[in-house]
Amino acid sequence: MTSLLTRPRPAVATGVGLALAASLLGATAAHAAGPYDDRNVLSQGHADAFYIEKDAAGEPALAIHSDEFGTHAPEEFVIQGKPSVASRTAGASVASVLGIESGASYYLLPQTNQPGQVFLGFGYDTADYPAGSIEVTHTITDFEGPGTFAAWQNGDEGPVEWLNSAKDDWSFTSTANHEHLNWGFTAEGEYTFDVTSTFSDGGVEKIAGPQTYTFFVGEDLPQDAEPEPGATSLSISGVAAHYHTGNVASLTAVQSPEPVSDHFHWFTRASADAEWTAVDGAYTDSYGFVVTGEQQVKAVVYDHDHNAIAESDPVQIHVDDHGSTPGVGPEIAVSLKDTEGALVISVAADSKRSELSDLKLNPQADRYVSDGAIGGITVADTRAGSPGWSASGRVRELGTVDGAVLSGKYLGWTPKVVSASDGQQVAAGPSVSTGFIEGSGISGWSVLGSAAAGSSTGTAVLGADLHIEAPTTTQVGDYAGVVLITVI
Repeated sequence: MTSLLTRPRPAVATGVGLALAASLLGATAAHAAGPYDDRNVLSQGHADAFYIEKDAAGEPALAIHSDEFGTHAPEEFVIQGKPSVASRTAGASVASVLGIESGASYYLLPQTNQPGQVFLGFGYDTADYPAGSIEVTHTITDFEGPGTFAAWQNGDEGPVEWLNSAKDDWSFTSTANHEHLNWGFTAEGEYTFDVTSTFSDGGVEKIAGPQTYTFFVGEDLPQDAEPEPGATSLSISGVAAHYHTGNVASLTAVQSPEPVSDHFHWFTRASADAEWTAVDGAYTDSYGFVVTGEQQVKAVVYDHDHNAIAESDPVQIHVDDHGSTPGVGPEIAVSLKDTEGALVISVAADSKRSELSDLKLNPQADRYVSDGAIGGITVADTRAGSPGWSASGRVRELGTVDGAVLSGKYLGWTPKVVSASDGQQVAAGPSVSTGFIEGSGISGWSVLGSAAAGSSTGTAVLGADLHIEAPTTTQVGDYAGVVLITVI
């Protein structure tokens, strides 16, 4: 959601400033406590592992299809077998398959659906490939694990083996669009392997993969080891020598000698004598913000119990507008939701905070677009002689708390005169297109409104309809920026 917030501030000479903030929203990142924290964990319920579907280009792709999580790339999953429900005692036939002694323990994801366990099969999307239309060969390579892995089906005469790392049986072929297997493991720990699937589709040979699949046998998923106290130092990179008001500062916290945690907090203060204030939402190793004044910034990295591991020295954010510092006023925010892949801007009626619509893909799906408005920009002229005036504005950059930057060139506007005093003759400035194709949008100074000499005395309120055209590569996040306004 985008907000536009007016925050008056004394201007230099006849300058007026507008603070612009734009937001690009995405899923909140969790503070990782282990190597699988960014994955979907399949520990029970139905799923298909070697699952073939067509990608956006119509080509086959390997995925995991889960009733709980939907269909995603295999790298987004870890399939967990918990010993409390997966532990079995091997009979003679299973022991022969796994290469272990009869009576030894092993761990099983069963062929039949059993409560509390993963019911794992394979197959393909029949919306993409009609049932029975293809015969697929799945081949495993680059197997790594602490024990033997095998897949088999129960048969009248004993197990029918499909895959077996102990016997170098690395592939199987099936016409089934949906079938289930027993998936057995002989030791606790992580098992990884790549899968490549080949088949003929209408006489054309097709290949899906390779894709990496991860299984973990263990009651609890592994946790990252806590660093030793004092073993890590933290510094901040990316600080410029100075900033102009409205620039985005993009800072990065650097751990040395190597990263030990991804749980951060960033803090700011106005000066060395002020108290530190935590920045809401800044929890990664990157921090971006719109510069509106002098300040100090520091970063702290924490372990999983929220104990501080290391703290950076403060860095100074220095502002130098070369003798022409604008004021800071209305603030706007714009959002791109990760599920929509869209940027949104809306405007509130009171002009102190304006909400802009979410950014959404245009019909051609080649850019994110959003529309909104700013208003309440007031120019009061009480000078003798009514000499005339011209108000201009610009947006240099918008940035997220994680350091992503959206150039002001992607913003355009259509200025408007909201109101004027009796006798004033105020004209809106010309429309400025976004710089998505060419040009610089309103990243450079653009006329918002003007009053001619002899008819400028009084109070005029200006505004503008905003339009954003952002690249499809725009990163998800909450963006903030400043609309700078000057009146001469």
